[in-house]
Amino acid sequence: MCLAENLRIHLWLGAIALALGIGMTPAMAETRALLIGVSDYDDAIGLDDLRGPANDVRLLRDVLGARGVTDIAVLADGVDGGTVPTRAAILAAFDEMAARAGAGDLVYVHLSGHGTRQQDLNGDETDGLDEVFLPADTARAAPGAGTIPNALVDDEIGGAVRRIRATGADVWLVMDSCHSGSGLRASSPRSAARFADPAALGVTVRPSQLAEDRRIEDDGPEPPGGFLAFYAARSSEVAREVEFGDGGWYGLFTSKLAARLASADGLSYRQLFQAVLSDMNDGSVPGVARLQTPSWEGTLIDAATFGGTATKGLRRFAVRGDEVMAGLVHGLGDGTVLALVADAADPADAVIGYAQMEDTGASQGFLRPVAEDCEARIAAPCPASGTLPPSARFAQVAARPVNLVVRIAPPRALEGGATLPADSAPARALNAAIATVNAGGDTRLALDTGGFDIETVWDGTQLWFGPRAVIGASPVGLNVPPEPQALEQALHRIGRAEQLARLLGSVSGGGSLLNPNPVRVSADLTAVSALDLTPPDAGISPRRECRAALAPVQGQSQPLPAGADLKQCDQLSLSAQGTVAGARDVNRIHIDARFCVHTAYEHIEDTRAARRLGPQMTLCSDCPDGYSAGEERMFIVVTEAKPNAEPLNLQGLIETCGPGAGGTRGGAAQGVKDFLAGLSERPGTRGSFGSMGVDNVWVERFDWRVLPKPEAFARAGRDPQN
Repeated sequence: MCLAENLRIHLWLGAIALALGIGMTPAMAETRALLIGVSDYDDAIGLDDLRGPANDVRLLRDVLGARGVTDIAVLADGVDGGTVPTRAAILAAFDEMAARAGAGDLVYVHLSGHGTRQQDLNGDETDGLDEVFLPADTARAAPGAGTIPNALVDDEIGGAVRRIRATGADVWLVMDSCHSGSGLRASSPRSAARFADPAALGVTVRPSQLAEDRRIEDDGPEPPGGFLAFYAARSSEVAREVEFGDGGWYGLFTSKLAARLASADGLSYRQLFQAVLSDMNDGSVPGVARLQTPSWEGTLIDAATFGGTATKGLRRFAVRGDEVMAGLVHGLGDGTVLALVADAADPADAVIGYAQMEDTGASQGFLRPVAEDCEARIAAPCPASGTLPPSARFAQVAARPVNLVVRIAPPRALEGGATLPADSAPARALNAAIATVNAGGDTRLALDTGGFDIETVWDGTQLWFGPRAVIGASPVGLNVPPEPQALEQALHRIGRAEQLARLLGSVSGGGSLLNPNPVRVSADLTAVSALDLTPPDAGISPRRECRAALAPVQGQSQPLPAGADLKQCDQLSLSAQGTVAGARDVNRIHIDARFCVHTAYEHIEDTRAARRLGPQMTLCSDCPDGYSAGEERMFIVVTEAKPNAEPLNLQGLIETCGPGAGGTRGGAAQGVKDFLAGLSERPGTRGSFGSMGVDNVWVERFDWRVLPKPEAFARAGRDPQN
């Protein structure tokens, strides 16, 4: 695995990180930079020098200086004023930066140099190998040592970055170094690999035995500072440096990033990343050098570049001829109208034409030129108009077709189960709220006494909503007072979550015999005893209760049964492992009993050891933030990771609760109603093989119920009061 990419394990931001710093930037907040470039290695160890890192550092120092950044620490050989980038000097520079940084600051960290791998000694790697960055004082390993003297292990870099984040500063890390197991070397005199063969340093790379039975451990509570990383290449690829026309050598990724940073005002990090990705595919770049795919990780992706605040920045998709590199899993489907632009960094109004999507697949669709006034409809596409502009390279959503109706049952009484009269106060309040929500045009709801999707129960003071709103004698799901604003907010949430569940559920079940799911997903359950739980309203915090209940069963897990009835403090762990060669994006989408949508993302390559898919889940009916019993659903969406394309990471697109609710990732967040719609309408195409290939998306589903405590106690033969 690439050193840069592997840092995501050690620097991973939890789904609840609140580190965007919106509206909280102190008046004295600063941008600081730590630039590290290693070009010159000891000739005695047999490691080739690099020509680009020193130029990378000079270029970035100039670009950052032009932006007004004055606190720039330089560790680079061959650069005036730079410190020799030894292991000790690099670690000291990280610590010094942590000492200077403060809440609201942005710390830019850039590393250019050789990367490689060595044996994992502490068992924290899924493949049994540590990824390392090679400082200037890297030495050759003694026979049988297994580790490279003075190398910087990914764990150490991750820990150093977390110490900066602990000050409240945000960190933007850029890695332009890598290792690769492919053994690729430069096939052009104008490009060279930043890969050090571990054998050349006396290290035989073998997976550590510690990794075979390893448990994936968390890094502890998330620091207050936010985090974003740009990685120059995937783990199966080589990060390259290239000789440009002036005879100077630069890291390909660094050079393109620096060029865009010089004029990045007003861009989000996402727009910047997409622009750099496009530039790396320019025809002036040697072909072999273009065989690397940058990626990103973190929660600041939609923050303003160097601004530290959230942005509604446009999400744009690459256009290649009459194809757009986005589709159903991005929330785009047939009938979607796209505005075409020439460059990812163009302003929103720099539209040069319009097109409507058709024959939409999982991650790509075809474009038909249409007039500006085209109305987005699935069943009635607009007529073709003119031709697609030859200079169109990116597209942004202009309009989406409205689809899907969520059916809500009229409220019935908890006691006796009778449907409330239509003129009762709760029924009138629900009817009025549905009308208001529908008038907004974002969600379509309908009252339905028969084939409803959502049951509604009235307990005398509140309405309860859920696929099933009662378990035993207890109401479950989302409870809402019959007040207009509260009901409207709840119905918006229910509509978005239920449309998503229906669309994902319509294509769940994996692939076909011709196209099986290339990723094996496992869900493991650690079940506590109901006898170890505290009675309802006992005054014990859920965290303390679950810590005690889980202690006797730690290490005792079993596969999650289908449709299981679970209870307070039961734990779920999901993992994913590739079954065939190739790279895939895997998204975990959890819809809880209160219709909150939570997401987690993992990149899976080849058949390496299983990775944890999102954080471990401790279930609760009596949660720290309130009651949450009822039906829950989880969908695992697997898609092929395309070369030279942005990873399919759904975080920030579809959440319905918390700070990200409503979406911070531009237009894509508004299109949940279209998410996977094309697959649900064309079930015969999924997994089939034809002249156009297969739609490479796979969805697996897990369902369970979280029982109310009285019901869980009753099933265990325990008095709920004791």
